[in-house]
Amino acid sequence: MKKHVIFLTFFLLNGCTISISESNFISQSDSIKHYTPQFLQSLERITAQHKVKELKMSVDGGNVELRGLHLDFSGTNNTILFIPGNGMTLESSATQKALLHLAEYNFDIVVFDRRGLGASNGKATISNLVEDAKMSFDYVQNQLHADKVLVHGFSLGSFLAAQVASVKPIDGLVMEGSATNVQEWIDEAIPWYKKIIVDVQVDDVFYSVDNKQVLRGVYKGPLLVIGGGEDKQTPVSLSHALYKSSNSENKQIVISEEADHYQMFDNESVRRVYANFVASL
Repeated sequence: MKKHVIFLTFFLLNGCTISISESNFISQSDSIKHYTPQFLQSLERITAQHKVKELKMSVDGGNVELRGLHLDFSGTNNTILFIPGNGMTLESSATQKALLHLAEYNFDIVVFDRRGLGASNGKATISNLVEDAKMSFDYVQNQLHADKVLVHGFSLGSFLAAQVASVKPIDGLVMEGSATNVQEWIDEAIPWYKKIIVDVQVDDVFYSVDNKQVLRGVYKGPLLVIGGGEDKQTPVSLSHALYKSSNSENKQIVISEEADHYQMFDNESVRRVYANFVASL
């Protein structure tokens, strides 16, 4: 999402019409890049208690193949299904850092390169990313025989995670660096004095994924919201709004006051709260 925030900020400073569409917002790789032995060995080295296994899942009648990884922790079938943010391939430093942190909690971890990114082919839209995320959950349950499944969405991935939570029997939901919905994200990104000179046009499809709506009216299970006090991409006010909108009885929020968008798990309090949340499931 980072380049899109920079793009938005540039135009906010100059005044214009901004168009947000699937084609200019959702990151796509120029070509398919399969995982190298060096990458897999490196990942297994930094997550030493997990065995790294390659995964592939066919969707769209076999026309699209999603590739991913299963970090298998012996002695448990409890699983974290991690859904990364926009443009985060499995080989990106941001995803590897996230996996390194998640490996501390002695769960299996499953993560896919989403459609059109990294090692997965196809063309991404909001609609098919939502369906792919739901199928990823089914894969974890039916093919990997997971016991408990915690769905952890980061940034744009949190919108997909919420859609999974709205229709699947997940055991817990984590929303990290998230937003409520596209309209409130735009409202937070545009200073009041720019609203009279900036016209933001958003494709209707982005309004079809609304985290606040899911938390308020559909999902009632365990929830953990994680925010960064210095996050310029998804301001921390949106994390508080998400937490407030939730009707879950078991809900928590933890804020890393010094963190930007990619630094939240550097905070000891965040790691401790996450560990307690996972243990409570």
